[in-house]
Amino acid sequence: HSVIMQPRLDRGEIFDIIMREEFEKLVAAGKVNRQHLEPLLLLAQGGYCMHRSWGFGKITTVDTVFSRMAIDFQHKAGHSMDLAFAAESLKPISSDHILARKAADIGTLRQMAALHHLDLIKLVLQSYDGKATLEQIQQVLVPDVIASDWKKWWEVAKRELKKDGHFQLPLKKTEPVIYRAQQISMQDRLL
Repeated sequence: HSVIMQPRLDRGEIFDIIMREEFEKLVAAGKVNRQHLEPLLLLAQGGYCMHRSWGFGKITTVDTVFSRMAIDFQHKAGHSMDLAFAAESLKPISSDHILARKAADIGTLRQMAALHHLDLIKLVLQSYDGKATLEQIQQVLVPDVIASDWKKWWEVAKRELKKDGHFQLPLKKTEPVIYRAQQISMQDRLL
């Protein structure tokens, strides 16, 4: 007897398969366009989004029967949107993005701010494609994550950033701090 081993799917993979099937049904029924399929999947998978006017939001419900999505925006809780409109007007945010982490687990981020400056800055920079200005970093962290003296916190963090070979500090405040996965040598940093 031969036994065929099926790989076990985790809950996230099962959810993705079910959501894809549900969205495919909506495409077949003409309720959403084929081009909306991938954006809707990304929104459903991440569970968070960004809207140009309403800002950051947490997706609370995806209703494929009525083709609607409910989102809690900061000043618009329980806002209902047509799926096609949501696919066109919302930018998906992954669950490991700094904004999603603030919404889901602010306590861990505060602990990170107190004990692991570099990890927190790395998280912020990776959330914004590897770079962000000092002003952007401050805006996303203060006052939610860092409620104490920002200047004092940044001075300590900056000293750590200079020692670490993964971060490139700008010469001007308007330029971004950059995170590089590959370490930059001391010689290159001095140049």
